[in-house]
Amino acid sequence: MRKKVSILISALTAGLTAIGCGMLPQNPGATNAAETDKKLIALTFDDGPNTTTTNDVLDVLAEYDARASFFLIGDNINSASAASVKRAYDMGMEIDNHSKTHSNMSKMTAAEMQAEIEFVDEKVMEITGGHTRFFRPPFIDVSAAMYEAIGLPFICGIDCQDYMANVTAQERADYILNGAKDGVIVLLHDAAGNQQTVEALKIAMPELVRQGYEFVTLTELFERQGETPKKNILYSNVAKYPQGYAPKETVAEDASDRIALDPMLLGSLGKNYAVETEYDSATGYPPVIALQKWSGTPTIWHTIQPYYFNGQKAVYLAEDIQSALDQLEVGLNDLDGVLLTAYSGEITLRNVRILTKTDSEDPAETVKGDVNADCVCDIADAVLMHKSLLSVPDAKLADWKAGDLNADGKLNSADLSLIKKLLMK
Repeated sequence: MRKKVSILISALTAGLTAIGCGMLPQNPGATNAAETDKKLIALTFDDGPNTTTTNDVLDVLAEYDARASFFLIGDNINSASAASVKRAYDMGMEIDNHSKTHSNMSKMTAAEMQAEIEFVDEKVMEITGGHTRFFRPPFIDVSAAMYEAIGLPFICGIDCQDYMANVTAQERADYILNGAKDGVIVLLHDAAGNQQTVEALKIAMPELVRQGYEFVTLTELFERQGETPKKNILYSNVAKYPQGYAPKETVAEDASDRIALDPMLLGSLGKNYAVETEYDSATGYPPVIALQKWSGTPTIWHTIQPYYFNGQKAVYLAEDIQSALDQLEVGLNDLDGVLLTAYSGEITLRNVRILTKTDSEDPAETVKGDVNADCVCDIADAVLMHKSLLSVPDAKLADWKAGDLNADGKLNSADLSLIKKLLMK
C-alpha cells in the first residue's frame, strides 16, 4: 500500500510543479461556542468517621460550598464521631458504606458480607434517618460472590495514594488534578491524622473551581450524567456516552479475551478518534487499553481506563491515549503493541470498532492534510487537493486549512509534497 501511495503522490506532485498553482480563497475558520455546562467531579472519602480529620475535610468543603460522599467504617462510628457524621449529612454530604471491619471480604460467606454492610447501614440510619446508597469494598477487593450478596452499587475511583505517609500534599493534589475530568470519582481518605489530604484539598479545589468543575455527591453524579448504577460494575467514573462520533472501521467482531489495535491506524487519526468495545467482565472492572514496549529500554506496560463504560460497552478517547503517550515520552510507532485486555480477572471482548469524530470544529483538533474532513488523512485527501489546485469542477475542499501544511496561508505544490511525506510516515 505504501508503494502505491508513493507512486501516485509523486505523479501528482510532478504534474502540479509543471502547471503551477495560485492561492486559494482563505475561508474563515469555525469558532467554538463557549462551554456552558459545568463539569462534574465526585470527591469521596474513606475510613472515617472521626472527630478530627473528618471535620477538617468538612471545613474545606464548606469553604467551596462543595458536596462529597463519605464511606464509613462501622467500627469507627461511636457517640463522639457520630456528631461528625450528622454534621456531614446536614451539610448535604452523602453517607455511604465501607464495611464494619474494613476486612477483605471476597472470602467471606454471603451472610458475613451482608452483616458487614448491615451494621454500617443501621448505624447511619440511627444518625441520619437514611440508608447508605453505595459501597466501596475494602482494599478494592471484589468477587462475583460479593456482587451477588451485596445489593449496593460498587464504587472505586482514581487512586491519589493519600493512604501513603510519604506522599506529600502537593503530590496528592497533583494526582487529583491530573485525573480530573467530567464524571470522575476521586478516592481519598479522611482517616484520623491524615492531615496531608486536608492540605491537598486546599491546593486542588480552587484550581478545580477555576477549571469549571462542580463538586457533587455520587447520587447526583449518576443522576446528572443520565446513568443508573448497575450491579457487577466497579465504578471509577460516570461519564456521558461521547457524542459526535461515527463508526469508521471494525477491528474485531468475534469474542476474545484480548484484541490488538493497529498503532499506525491510530496515529493516522490524530486526536479525532475513539475506540469502542462491548465486553463481559467477571470482576466488574472494565477492559483497559495497554500500551506495551518490550524491546529496548525502558520496557513499558501502561494501562488506560475507558472514558465511558456501563458494564456492557466501553469507549476510549484519543486524547486520553495521547496524554499517556506524552507522559511516557513515546509515540505510538515506538510501541511493540497496543492491546485491549482485562485490567483484572477474566473478560470477553467483542465488536471492537474505531470511531471518528463527525463534529469537530476546533482547529487544534483538525487532522493535518484532512481536506475532505472525514477525520483521517489518506490518499483521498491528496487526490482532492490535486483536483482543487487544478480547478477541477466540483472539487471542493471541506477544510482547506487542514491542507496548508507549511502554514503559509495558501495551498500549492509544496503542501502536496508535504502531504506525501505525511502519508509515507
